[in-house]
Order: sequence, then structure tokens, then C-alpha cells
Amino acid sequence: MFRIAICDDEATALKLNTMLTEKILKEEKIPYELVAFDDIQTMTDALMRPGQPYDLLITDILAHGLNGIEAAERLRGIGEKLDIIFISSTADFALEGYKVEALRYMKKPVDPEQLKEAILISYRKTAQKEGLSLNCEGKLYSIRYEEIIYAESQARDIELTLKDRKLVTHMKISDLEKLLPDMFFRCHRSYIVNLLEVETIERYQATMKNEEFIPISQQLYSEMKNRMFQCQTRREK
Repeated sequence: MFRIAICDDEATALKLNTMLTEKILKEEKIPYELVAFDDIQTMTDALMRPGQPYDLLITDILAHGLNGIEAAERLRGIGEKLDIIFISSTADFALEGYKVEALRYMKKPVDPEQLKEAILISYRKTAQKEGLSLNCEGKLYSIRYEEIIYAESQARDIELTLKDRKLVTHMKISDLEKLLPDMFFRCHRSYIVNLLEVETIERYQATMKNEEFIPISQQLYSEMKNRMFQCQTRREK
């Protein structure tokens, strides 16, 4: 679940930015939870409370009392790493915005395409903490690593075999390999397997827990055995 906070003390701007954000999320089929605040102090207090963290903050800078930059400094001060998109009627605070590692600084009125680009960047970063965000046949999917059994290269596409379905995405297997953590191993030029989903291995084949067979390159057989042992050992600790 992608969790977003939106803050603006102008009611019209808050409503507009909330509607625009929700439109983008729904069009991209991203599961989300969104909370709107009309006061920066209230928003800051909410984001600083322990509990389930937010992934993205979209906030105005100019406000009565605490401003957006000061709020961001407080959040960064407690180690909060959420992405921040600043929206303002002036560019005067742009440099300060980047000092608190803002993802984007946008001027009002918000350009929908710029906002969409920034939201998707943030979502993909969030999704990749525990999984992948991939475009599969025209739809954006958030795929948890534990769902993936194996990936197979098919010409210019990759077919992902998940525990409950198969998905096809347009990319090279070498590019997918770079996105995956070390619980995955490229055992063949056309296959990447989830080592936690391997039931047994023998020369030169892996039997997956879904009872499918995956080839193992002869030169990678010993390395795969070692990697599988290391992966299983870490999981048991």
C-alpha cells in the first residue's frame, strides 16, 4: 500500500491537488492510502508519530506558523526518509527544498504530467523496497519478491511465473537481474530463479516448489548450490 500525505492551508488548492493525485493513482492502478491535511503543524505531528510510515508527502511551502521547509527539517531530523514534493506559488524556496532532499519542487498551478512523473518515481522506489514495480501489458504492477518463482527470457520479453499467475513485461533479462536481491540467481542465460522456491537441484536442473523444472548452466551449477545453501541459512537465522 502506497501511503501519501497531502497538505495545503488553501482549501481550493488542497482539494485540487488531492483530486489530481487520486486521479493519477487510479489511472496507474496503484493501491494507495491518502490523507489530506489543511494545517502543516497537524500534518507534521501526524507524520512524526510512530507507526506505519508514509511514503510520500505533497505539501505547500508557504503557510501560517510552521512552513513546509521547517516541517521537512523536523521530519528529516528524526530520520524520516519519505519522499517530499514541494508545491509553491514562488520559486524563492527552491534551493532550501533541495537541502532537505526534496524529490521535486513545483510551482502552482501544478502541471499534471510533472506531478505524475514524480509520483511514479516515488512509488517505484517504495515498491522496490520489498518488490518490483513493472509495466506488464500496459498495466503497472507492484510485485513482491516472495511472489516470484522464476523469470524466463522470451525473445524481447520476460515471463514472470508467480505463485498465482504469470505476467509478461518488456525488458531484457540482464536488466531484470540488476533489480533483484540476492535471493534470486541467474542459473541459465534465459532463467532467473527465486532460490527460496527451489525444492531440489541436480545436474543440471532445478525442481521448483511448483513442480516445474528449470535448466542450470553447467558452469553455474556449483555456484548455484553454494548460493542456495547461503540463502537458506540466512533465512533460518
